[in-house]
Amino acid sequence: MEIAKLKTFIQSANINFLFGSGLSKPYLSTLGDIETWLTELANNNSISDELRQVVKASIYKEYFTKVILPNHTITIAEDYDTVINGYKSFLIVWNDIINKRANRLLTKQVNIYTTNIDTLVENASEKVQIEFNDGFKGSINQVFDEGNFQKSYSKTSLHFQNVSEIPVFNLLKMHGSINWSTDGDIISNDYTLETVNKINIELQDTDPEFFVDCTKRDEEEEGAIKKISEIQDEAAKLIECNSKLNFNELYKNLFEAYDKLTIVNPTKQKFIESVIELHFYELMRMYSNSLEKENSILFVMGFSFADEHIAKITLRAANTNPTLLVVIFAFDDDQEAKYNKILKPTPNNNIFIITPTKFKEANKEDETKKDKISKIAKFDLTTINLVFELINSGIPINYGK
Repeated sequence: MEIAKLKTFIQSANINFLFGSGLSKPYLSTLGDIETWLTELANNNSISDELRQVVKASIYKEYFTKVILPNHTITIAEDYDTVINGYKSFLIVWNDIINKRANRLLTKQVNIYTTNIDTLVENASEKVQIEFNDGFKGSINQVFDEGNFQKSYSKTSLHFQNVSEIPVFNLLKMHGSINWSTDGDIISNDYTLETVNKINIELQDTDPEFFVDCTKRDEEEEGAIKKISEIQDEAAKLIECNSKLNFNELYKNLFEAYDKLTIVNPTKQKFIESVIELHFYELMRMYSNSLEKENSILFVMGFSFADEHIAKITLRAANTNPTLLVVIFAFDDDQEAKYNKILKPTPNNNIFIITPTKFKEANKEDETKKDKISKIAKFDLTTINLVFELINSGIPINYGK
């Protein structure tokens, strides 16, 4: 798709984003096979409770150390800075785009929907000091309420009392967050990440020998993901070698601490579980409603649509709302076939999958941007931001004044 067309769509659309775990790379790992592991484990009724406990604890440890813990303690500073700077650039360029675009009838709210449970976007927003809304209200005891996302923000000039709406970024975390804490049906902001710290302590207090590695360690396949059957086989050997140990009790405190996380676990049953929780259900409904609005655009970034429920909501909206435009940034050219398989062609032809090669081909005639565009080999957060920056550069500074 040409940059000029994207710029035209943006000028008259309600802006929405769908962020996936791919945007937090290279600092955080993607879910990878974790969802498959947990789903297969939950559906396997042929194994003993003790074996199930060992496998479950090992998978939780993998998920915790690679996706959750790095939010509490920065592991690789260089990778962390890369991701944070990427989110900062995203917020800055879109704040500028929304400020400059011509249509004054449209709200200046930008919705960021995400299944990510990390706090990287929040940390980036703190650094750039834009108007940011994560659904919490309050100064000391911050409480989450979906109604907070309906608010708009305005600024009044000192001399003439002119009132103008200013851009605000709504962050809607559909699978919860590691900084959420629940008390009954009330969600509070656990900005100290106390629950994460407790889980980390429980892991440290448990001998590493009582967990199975979920990735391979041999020289030929270093870092390769194991199959669930391999994890189960190694867990069975672990139990056999420690026959006097009660594995049903060993991980009890770890599981109790982990269950206090206000997140939807990465399994195929996650939505069934989360429907019980009003907040998760309401955020899914809000995502659906945003896509059903007239003249809406959804930019999909770092999201594979492995989440079947979000895929179905997105496809249904594309089928029923001809004014909706879905723009998917595929990480590489090979991803296009996977997206096409999940999001089958719609009668409205309003789903566009942008691959690096297709994007370069569509914009090769633009001499002013050719040098920058030619450098795009993959669509990660940095190169997607480059596309947005090129769009922003084509909007005159006083366009919306």
